[in-house]
Amino acid sequence: MESIKVKPETKKKLTKIAGMLEKKLGRKVSYDEAINHLIERKLKNRKLAEELFGIAKGENLYEELLKGRKEDEKSSA
Repeated sequence: MESIKVKPETKKKLTKIAGMLEKKLGRKVSYDEAINHLIERKLKNRKLAEELFGIAKGENLYEELLKGRKEDEKSSA
């Protein structure tokens, strides 16, 4: 097992998160579990964002918006 140094304020926040997990899971939770929970949640959120917005990767959305508006203006004129 390794040790990591954290500031007292960070430890307070991590303790609070561990407490929330303990309440949710109904059992004692280690700092390691709390950290892994945060990591997994972050990765899940990133994956979801990539799935939702991945279609727009590599494209200039502003230019696409302007192009779409010009096409709309032409078709409504």
